[in-house]
Amino acid sequence: TSELPQVSRPKGGTLFLSRTRKSVKLADIEQFFESWAPLWTAWERDNVGLQVGRRSRRVENVLVALDVTPGVVSEAVQKKVDLIVSHHPLLFRPSSSISDSNAIGSILLSLAESRIALYSTHTNLDSAADGVSFALASALGIQKPSFLAPMKDSLAKLVVFVPDEHVDRVAAVMAEAGAGMIGQYERCSFRMHGKGTFRGSEHTQAFSGKPVQVEEVEEIRLEMIVPRARVKDVVAAMKTVHPYEEIAHDLYALENLNPNFGMGAIGDLPRTVTVRGFLTKLKKAVHADSVRFYGTLTQKVRRIAVCGGGGSELLEHAIAAKADLFVTADVRYHPFHDAAGRIVLVDAGHWETEQVVLPVIASKLRAWAASKGETLVVSVTQHSTNPIHSY
Repeated sequence: TSELPQVSRPKGGTLFLSRTRKSVKLADIEQFFESWAPLWTAWERDNVGLQVGRRSRRVENVLVALDVTPGVVSEAVQKKVDLIVSHHPLLFRPSSSISDSNAIGSILLSLAESRIALYSTHTNLDSAADGVSFALASALGIQKPSFLAPMKDSLAKLVVFVPDEHVDRVAAVMAEAGAGMIGQYERCSFRMHGKGTFRGSEHTQAFSGKPVQVEEVEEIRLEMIVPRARVKDVVAAMKTVHPYEEIAHDLYALENLNPNFGMGAIGDLPRTVTVRGFLTKLKKAVHADSVRFYGTLTQKVRRIAVCGGGGSELLEHAIAAKADLFVTADVRYHPFHDAAGRIVLVDAGHWETEQVVLPVIASKLRAWAASKGETLVVSVTQHSTNPIHSY
């Protein structure tokens, strides 16, 4: 089937046939998101990942949206889309039935009947570098943003003892499985020479030495940082190439903050501005009709903290990081009181502070497909899914 001509629709609507157009599997797109916003970084009660579709399905046309609504599905059908990538999951809780008696059931039926897959990346995208908050920071001109609240309790250290001549191979396999990432560095490890001793029973077939004799061997103590959610995969990968019959290894839970994942973002504007000037730029950047805020319009601000979507629980983090102003959404009454005299607090709207990530998702998907030599048409929905209006 890969040799059959494919129908393409370039801008302008003209149809033409191409025998060179390629496509990617839905499973490959899953792996792309897993490398950027892995599922294990999502909140425990969130429901992210593939929600509708067959992993073996070939994908050529993708539509990116914040929410999955009837309008978005109609747009996807019209554009002959194979996959919708949404930020907010359509399925949060198990359904007792799928029928047209409710809104979610109707949407699921429409997706299945139109052979449109659905992949959702929610709090895992909130937690990722270049995710929702970083996209918001970029839209506001914040320079060199970093995580406002790096992820806690997500790291472990794996230590394994390896013969010198095998250590490079073991370390490489562990890195491929997810070990050795520290900030912007990968394949990070620590290695120390030492001596290991053992005595095997008469039933052993040791890599070196003889059974029932005390042996002494030169070994390397290899240490690598591992996300706790990846420990099983890394250990399994290590065992596939380690030469020993019985492999001595240690696992330590770490209290280190994870520099690769977290919530919110913080950085500095190129220059100091007034709150009035910042809010004017903010409204334009996120397409907001209005914003709610605590502070005065004449205050000067430069260090800015942001969290796309509902992030008022990060208020104390923003204050501790010495931010002049914190932008988020869904702020209730009392946090504005908590901000009084400490920080300028801005509620710019949930949809408004999250929709900025849609072009980022589209751009990254296109770049990833191009790097694989594949063709993937990716567009951002033209249908507004914001349910809130100002009057």
